[in-house]
Amino acid sequence: MRLQAWIGALLLSFYGSAFAATDFVASDIRIEGLQRVSSGSVFEALTLKPGDRVNDQVVSEVTRRLFDTGFFDQVVLRQDGAVLVIDVVERPAVSRIEITGNKAIETDDLIDSLRRAGIAEGDVLKRATLDSLAQAITRQYTSRGRYDAIVTSEIIPQDRNRVGLNITVFEGSVAKIRRITIVGNQSVETDTLLGEIDSTDGGLFTWITGSDQYESERLTADVEAIRSYYLDRGYVNADVAEPKIELSENLEEVFITITVVEGTQYQVGSVNIGGEIPIDLTEAVNALSLQSGELFSRRLVNEAVESMSKALGDAGYGRAQVRAVPELRDEAQAVDVTLVVTPGPLVYVRRIEFRGNTGTSDVVLRREIPQLESAVTSAAQIERGRINLQRLGFFSLVRVQTRPVPDEPDQVDVVYEVTEQASGSLSASIGFSQGEGVLLGAGVSQKNFLGSGNSLSFSLQSSSSVKEARFSFTDPYFTIDGVSRGIDLYFRETDFDEDGTANYTTDETGLGLSFGYPVSDRARLSTSARIQSVVLKTDDNERPDYIENFLVSEGFARGNREAEFLEVVLGAGYSFNTLNKAFLPTEGIRHRVSADLAIPGSDLEYYSLNYLGESFTPLSKTRDVSLAMKTNLGYGSGYGDSDGLPFLKNFFAGGIRSVRGFEYNSLGPRDEASEQIGGNVLVTGSVSLQFPLPGVKETDQTRISVFTDAGQVYDDEFDPSDLRYSTGVALAWMTPIGPLSFTYAKALNASSTDQTEGFQFSIGSSF
Repeated sequence: MRLQAWIGALLLSFYGSAFAATDFVASDIRIEGLQRVSSGSVFEALTLKPGDRVNDQVVSEVTRRLFDTGFFDQVVLRQDGAVLVIDVVERPAVSRIEITGNKAIETDDLIDSLRRAGIAEGDVLKRATLDSLAQAITRQYTSRGRYDAIVTSEIIPQDRNRVGLNITVFEGSVAKIRRITIVGNQSVETDTLLGEIDSTDGGLFTWITGSDQYESERLTADVEAIRSYYLDRGYVNADVAEPKIELSENLEEVFITITVVEGTQYQVGSVNIGGEIPIDLTEAVNALSLQSGELFSRRLVNEAVESMSKALGDAGYGRAQVRAVPELRDEAQAVDVTLVVTPGPLVYVRRIEFRGNTGTSDVVLRREIPQLESAVTSAAQIERGRINLQRLGFFSLVRVQTRPVPDEPDQVDVVYEVTEQASGSLSASIGFSQGEGVLLGAGVSQKNFLGSGNSLSFSLQSSSSVKEARFSFTDPYFTIDGVSRGIDLYFRETDFDEDGTANYTTDETGLGLSFGYPVSDRARLSTSARIQSVVLKTDDNERPDYIENFLVSEGFARGNREAEFLEVVLGAGYSFNTLNKAFLPTEGIRHRVSADLAIPGSDLEYYSLNYLGESFTPLSKTRDVSLAMKTNLGYGSGYGDSDGLPFLKNFFAGGIRSVRGFEYNSLGPRDEASEQIGGNVLVTGSVSLQFPLPGVKETDQTRISVFTDAGQVYDDEFDPSDLRYSTGVALAWMTPIGPLSFTYAKALNASSTDQTEGFQFSIGSSF
């Protein structure tokens, strides 16, 4: 840079004296040598124009201004008659930037840091910015604790006045946190504050978590976490200073000191509502956790603002603003909080639009949206519409946003953007389950048949224990009020000997009709009726006594190998569902209670009751880590001429879908040959911690969990001491061929007769 300035000074001195000898008025100005820089950019930098006088002072000013643009390596002014000619040599342009040696930081992130430093592909290479190139990249590495990173650059000349930049990075090693010291804290223990931050010094598991690796961004977040801890506990004057960072001589260890000024604790004084209040907020105020006399908490203040904003948004004031104005009373060590409301206009929905639904008609989506056009906005109803669309199973992603209508401050458009997933298919599938062996399937299905939103399917399924053919049709909006109607025709052959249970087979052929009735946007009642024929086939040579006795009690001759039963079964159910997604939900609950009754006059007279309960509680701010709990209960019995629940209607448990760690359908009562016969009482439950699979971006499609299962099947009487327990880890993944599940479980209290199985999996179709 000093050499360039020296050469420029010589040129200015030479050309300045030359023009001093020929002082003239420039009738025109001509620029020569431009390639990429526009002449307009040059003239913008000049204060000179045609008709002005040119002398040595003007030449010096023009030359300086053109060099200051950074576009040129050389500027020469000369006179051609009455024309001032400016000859320039442009600086080369950067045609490409290549970065090698980087692994810890993505190339795109480094390119962004160069762009912020003024170096980007297509830009003119300014020599001055090369000095900051290494600094820009090195700064990225030092912020991540790599203090010994080295950056070198090379300029590669190319044709047409272009250059390439080759940047080589030696990333070095990450400095480890040797010690974190917190000083100034008197009321709060140091260990408590250390528990609030993510950075730690070396420990047993830090080689996995990496929490002992120094990162400036993480440390900044840690400082805010400590500050938030104090502000959420009444220390309104608490301050956390910028951490002091000390490096070891070898640049491999970091010593961090965080200084805290606690101050004193304040309580909440009065809580008031101010501003313009357009609706009754009494209920919202009473529900606030921010109450007078409690310790002041910034978190509770923010929650109060959100609660008020939500109440106003649900009432149609979509542009309402709520500000929290705290007022400190030092003598009383209290904070008076006033929530100031600025409601704005009552906002109406002009139009509801759908985007991305290439295969699903608008009417199918629109009937799921409780928010109406031309009505006042309701944030709750708009969000409810998003959840309803997500539950349809037609879309992998649903987003919603409100857009202001130009020149209409009291109107918005609500836009639902969806990403469709296949709702119809002609499929053939193959899979494997340890409980059911090879799974083969073929079928035609359409969740949105002919664009009506109706579901139509025909399928053929086969495994070692089950063969099934089924046709079903469901109209979710049989009436405009949301009453659904379904028709089901099926044939199912089950070989219980093949799946490891009793030595008999059943053939079921039936026709069913069902209706569903919406009780609310989250609850439904259902009724069903089906007529079915059940054919029981047994083996004379190996038939257990309980099967022989059952057939005799039903009027069949002893030794009869085949029996047919005709049933008319009525069903009723109630379901309540607030799950946020159909597959791998992370939040919400679902309850389903159902009852089936084989009506009097059927060949088999029995009833069964079932309950399924699920809950998902998010444990993280991103709501992708959740605690899941599941319970499945069943009970059945006979009435009239039937003595107890017919054995071919028994419940079974064990395997990947109930109590993992035990073999498929292996739990419960056994016959004299030690074969499973099932029971009329089913109890299973599960508790699991679910979180995304590390390294996988599509968190909605994969989930890993750590679980504990419990369950058993009983004959009439429930005995909690006989429950079986297991624990393990599971992976769930939605693949193009269907759900995939892997589990590894350890049975915790298996008896000597129990059949255990550690690794279990299911791929593709399942029954």
